Amino acid sequence: MTEHETRSEVAGPVGGATADDEDARLADFGYTQRLDRSIGPLASFAIGFATISATTAVFTGFGAGFTSAGGPFVWTLLIAGAVFAVWTMIAADLAAKIPLAGYSYQWTSRINGPDLGWFTGSIAVVGWICGMTCVGYIFAGYLAGLFGLAPTQTTQILIAIGIVALCALINIYGVRFATMVNNTGVALELVLTVLGTLVVAVVAFSAPDRHQPLSVLFTPGGSGEQASYALAWLAAALGPFFGLIGVESSADVAEETKRSRHVVPRAMMYALGASIVVELLMYSVYVLAIRDEAAVLANSSAPIETIIDQQLGPVATKIVVAIALTNILACLLANMLVATRLVYSMSRDNMLPFSATWRRVSPRTLTPTAAVVGLASLSTLMLLSALVNEEAFTYIIGIASLAFFAVYTLQTVGLLIGVRKGTIPAAEPGTFDLGRLRLPLYLLALAVFLTVAGALVVLPEFAGNGWVFLGVVVACALWWATGLRARLRTGEAGAGYSGRHTP
Repeated sequence: MTEHETRSEVAGPVGGATADDEDARLADFGYTQRLDRSIGPLASFAIGFATISATTAVFTGFGAGFTSAGGPFVWTLLIAGAVFAVWTMIAADLAAKIPLAGYSYQWTSRINGPDLGWFTGSIAVVGWICGMTCVGYIFAGYLAGLFGLAPTQTTQILIAIGIVALCALINIYGVRFATMVNNTGVALELVLTVLGTLVVAVVAFSAPDRHQPLSVLFTPGGSGEQASYALAWLAAALGPFFGLIGVESSADVAEETKRSRHVVPRAMMYALGASIVVELLMYSVYVLAIRDEAAVLANSSAPIETIIDQQLGPVATKIVVAIALTNILACLLANMLVATRLVYSMSRDNMLPFSATWRRVSPRTLTPTAAVVGLASLSTLMLLSALVNEEAFTYIIGIASLAFFAVYTLQTVGLLIGVRKGTIPAAEPGTFDLGRLRLPLYLLALAVFLTVAGALVVLPEFAGNGWVFLGVVVACALWWATGLRARLRTGEAGAGYSGRHTP
């Protein structure tokens, strides 16, 4: 293979497809259309919005943020929003140029080659599995409370296993059904959850003694002492940061999206904007609606439930929580959907152990069913590990966050190399393109992602994450050294593999 052919295969096609012919575009990349291309603009937005899930972010991040820094932790969301706006523009630029499933692997692999693509994609798989495991666990805790079950860890884990299995069945049934369920959850989130928040606000502000003053949003509080408040505030910022992870997830279903090069970039931007607005509204209202701060701090695992109960009473609380659970379920469903597409994309290029199994697509539902079952099984094993060791779930949460920021960092490093080598594909007419902003945004993004990733290793609240993450990297390196390198040398893996072999 000549150097020119290698560069073309890595960077992707130069042309040959009309503007709206996505299947032909996919063929130019060396793949045959096997998935169900049925996702439209609304569903694409819904996948991104559900993966972020403003409700999940607020219900899970409020307790840690308020406990650490008090009311002002709300404003850390604006910092997180600015950081993810940078990442969203970078991701939108790549989604318009390389519209392939499994973006974290494909973008890096096409621009930098399969070796860096392997590490980026495999760490992303770990992040998605840990992420959907965390969401399932969180869902189970609120569901147990809704039905008055004892909030023991064993109960929560067993319920979470059942919820993961349910989401796996929905995904196996087909992407059309999965996106329909997801769209319903997002609609409920945008209408009923926001409406519930506004009802809390109206009741809270109906009398002076039912709410805190606006100054509480600007007054340091929480467990951080005055001298160390800046550190406490920064630690609280990690919650809102985690609440925006996954804004680019609609790119993972690009091969199932109609007019994906045009639809996916817009869907990312709309999902980010809507999430920031909804999360800021919810965070602010619930801080101001606190009537008994001690009770909220005492129930830090479910603080929103406590605040709603203080304002609306137990019956209304159960209704709002029940609606919120549909949003959290949509979040889990979307996480599983995009994670399985990443596994399918990597196994299609024979990059994973047992790739022949993971790349199987059901001829009836056009869904990678083996990948769905495999990821659900791994998530179940993670949940079961927390039965043996209560600390295991703490590490699962930490690795979910650290893995994503490690992926963002690796991708940005690869993009900087791509700028220097000229391997970033040219923009197509009418699609989103960064143009002259490309290099400045890459440099800014790298500095920010390294800072957040460093905080996830250095800050005391996340002690131990670094060692667990190092173990993940070592495991990825072992497969690369003992199995994958040989495949890549012989052409039995990588971007050209699928085109040379019958599915």
